[in-house]
This record gives sequence, structure tokens and C-alpha cells, in this order.
Amino acid sequence: MHIQRWICLLGLGHALLSTAIGGESRIWTSRKGSTLEAELLKCDATGATLVTKDSKQIVLKIEDLSLGDRQFLVEFSGADPKILLAGDVGEPEKQVRIESSTIKKLKDAPFKLADESVPLFELTESEHFLIASAGDVRAEAVAETAERLWHGMAFQHMNFRRDWADKRMLVFLAENRSAYGALGEWYFQTLIDQKSAEAAEKAKGTWERLGSTSISLPEELTKTYQLHPQAILFNVKDAHQFKKAMSPFQIHTIAGALLTKQLGGVSSFGSEGYFALTTGHSYYKEISLGGKSETQILSVVASDASDITEKKGFEDGSSWARSLKAAIRKSTVNVELEPMLQWKLEGLKPEQLVLIYSFSYYLQSSPQHLCAFAAMVRRIESNNQIPPAIEIAKIFGFDSVEALNADWKLFITEGKFR
Repeated sequence: MHIQRWICLLGLGHALLSTAIGGESRIWTSRKGSTLEAELLKCDATGATLVTKDSKQIVLKIEDLSLGDRQFLVEFSGADPKILLAGDVGEPEKQVRIESSTIKKLKDAPFKLADESVPLFELTESEHFLIASAGDVRAEAVAETAERLWHGMAFQHMNFRRDWADKRMLVFLAENRSAYGALGEWYFQTLIDQKSAEAAEKAKGTWERLGSTSISLPEELTKTYQLHPQAILFNVKDAHQFKKAMSPFQIHTIAGALLTKQLGGVSSFGSEGYFALTTGHSYYKEISLGGKSETQILSVVASDASDITEKKGFEDGSSWARSLKAAIRKSTVNVELEPMLQWKLEGLKPEQLVLIYSFSYYLQSSPQHLCAFAAMVRRIESNNQIPPAIEIAKIFGFDSVEALNADWKLFITEGKFR
């Protein structure tokens, strides 16, 4: 773990409000991404006193700590929950400092698919990702996007860094058509070897039309490169989307993959709402950080991939809020949580997709909501199911689903939804 020293140092001597039980060392993170490994000594309303490995005491401002760190202080040191509301929501993905030296090409480590004699993919490594690229792409730009979005998750979710551990997530960038075709053949065979023939057929049917997707890696590959079992695949058709960091399509795909990783799997009886939460989050991050939406969703209905449809929101992501407000005023869209949690991709209308986006925006629109969203993610992670609508309402401080619906509608029509 690369440790950077914090630059925000304060004098000691604040009035003590709570004292941590003697604990073990952990990684603390700032809004700008600086990290420090230390034990918590004590915390008060304005700062947390930490002890480093060389026994130095450092006091960090509460508002400069990540939200995940503040959650830790509340849950494990008895700190006042009001510290969760310190500071603005901000955009930690944009505020984090990414050092170019932490992203490097691995010149002597070619990436081979199965037994191919000539490697088709080059490898670029960052702290948390491994990029396998082929063709006219800038792997460094995608690595930077991934690291920025990783920091956003680590900033918000207390367990994200711990759960990620010392593994990397593999990202395929395939602009070269021969490399993309070879990757497809390798993946189809991998699915067949994993006794997933139906999944292999669906993958074959959509392979050339994909923009991006998640693929499962065989165990031998994850062990060789210390990887998480799910990889991200980009079928690069429009190279300009991959020339610089933080382009909308990159953001959409990677943000969705990171939230999915943190949520973990859900049981078949507890999956209702999974599509809405993960898809809405992807669009929220894409539009809020990238400024617009460039993403369509590909739906495969038949097992042989003969029935394929594409779904998207209104014409331009920058007009989604205005169009949704008009649809609500005309009563062509109802702001209701329970029906939305039942929606699937099949049959989804543009205005429904935009409503899903608005819900994720609402869930992350204030410090209070961010804290509740993080609590909901931890609950899904531990229970392997999406909470029912009434439980989601309670997590966000409402006595009823109707009260949440009313507040969500007000946020869309009269709040800062844009």
C-alpha cells in the first residue's frame, strides 16, 4: 500500500468528546486522496487524533476526512453522528490527486489469452487496476478514470478499501478487431468450460454490438495476476471516448462495476431493485461527473440472442431533468419507489430510465443522504438482498414509502435535480 503523508496538521488539545477503544492500525483517507496508516487515539467535534507507526500523534480535521472514515468514528469510537454532516458533498472523484508515476506500462509482462503464441494485449498497471489494451487507445487515461472512481467509492463507503484488499480489477480495452475477436473466442470457451453454455450463446450473439460489459475470469487467471473475479470489457468502437480520462462512457461502465463489486451478489428472492440501483448509479455518475450521457443499454431477451433491443434515456443526458419534470407535471410518470424496484430492462421506457437516474441522484444529493446510501449498501452487502421499499424509506429517515416518494418528487420538481 502506497502511503502519503497528510498535509493537514493541527495542534493537539481539543476537548475530548469520545475516546476510541484501543484498536488496530487502519488506512485513513482524505478528500483529496492522501492516505495515512495509523491507529485512532481519540476524536472530538473538530478533529481525530491518530498515532502513526513511529508513535507520532497527528490531528486531522473532521471535514477533511473521508465519509467512510467518519462512519468508522461514529460506529467504533462513539463519535457524535453530527460529524457525518461536516463539509460539502463535493466531488471526491475530481478532487483526488492521481500521480502519473503510479500508472505505468509493464513492458516485460505481456498478457496472453490461453496458448496464443503472440500476445495481443499490452498491460498497464495502476494501484488498483490492470489494463489490458490492444489498438488505438490510451490505457493511462482509463486507468486514471478507474482510480478516480475507486477513490470516490473509498471516500463514501467504510468497507470498500478493506473489501478490495490487495487485488486489482482487470479492464480490457480492445480497439484492434483481431484482438477483440480472439478475446471473444477465449471468453466463449471459458463460459463453456464453466458449464455456462447458455451464457456463451448470449455472449456470441451480442459480442460485436457490445460497447462494454462485465466478464467472469477463470480462476487460474485471477491467481496469476491477483485479480478480482469480474473484469470490465470495453469494445472500443469510438476511440475518442478513450483518449482522455473521465469521459462519460468510461465513467458509466466503471462506476457501475465498482458499485456492483461492493454490493456483492444477491439471492434470487432478494434481487428486486438491483437493476434500478446499479443502473441509476451508473447514469448518475456519468452525467454528474461527465456532463452528459453517451450510454445505451443492450438487452438480450432470447437465449440465442435473436431478440436484441437497445434502451436509452431521452435524447441527451443534459436534458433529462427538464424532460422528466415535464413528464411528472403531465402525470405520464409517477414518482413511486415500489413499482420502480420491479422494473427490468425489458420493456423499459426512456422516461422510466430517467426516473431511475433521478432516484440515484436523490439518494446521493446531500451529506445526510450519502450516509444513508452508504448504510444501505452495507446492508445489501451483508444480507445479500435489496431491502424492500419500506425498509429503504426507513434507512433514509422516513416513516413510510409515501413520505419518501413525496420528498423524492419535491427534489425532482423543486430541488437541485438537474
